[in-house]
Amino acid sequence: MKIIINNNDDLEKFYKKIKYYRSILFIFTKFESNNKDIEKIIYALNIKNRFKRIDYIYEEACNEIDNYNKNKNLCNFKNNICRNKVKYGCCRKCYNLGNKGCTTSNLTCKLFFCSKVCDKYKVLTFEDVKILKCLSFNNQVIIKHDFFTKKEELLMDLYVGSMTIFIFRYLYRVIIHRLIRKI
Repeated sequence: MKIIINNNDDLEKFYKKIKYYRSILFIFTKFESNNKDIEKIIYALNIKNRFKRIDYIYEEACNEIDNYNKNKNLCNFKNNICRNKVKYGCCRKCYNLGNKGCTTSNLTCKLFFCSKVCDKYKVLTFEDVKILKCLSFNNQVIIKHDFFTKKEELLMDLYVGSMTIFIFRYLYRVIIHRLIRKI
């Protein structure tokens, strides 16, 4: 199947139909496009192995966010204190935080900024990272809410894609986190 995008209306139609393109109905379809805006999305749709597709989407989304935020210190960290005078700012509750910052690459955390940062700067949101539309609805919900998780655990949540397992893992992390903070 060749996707031809001549204008912004065609591009919007493509984004609306992407949930169908990622379904089993198009498993034997090879997608093609000459549009540079959706090049990575087309590549992701052509990956028919679910695990490899999720890996690719996750890595490309992280790269897009990192490239956008490159050479920016949005939280204005100085001596591990953010502009809000709170140690590690929003990340202060994370148990993956080391002396030099985050020890893992979590897509959810990369998309989250406090309201003060959002008021001052243009930051990427979930909707801005278009390649994430290639994920299923359950995976999109998991990505939006799986904070402070190691990359490997987050990918496992996405592979399984079950909301029940996600909720149990989330509650477990919250309970363990609170117990660690009390000790």
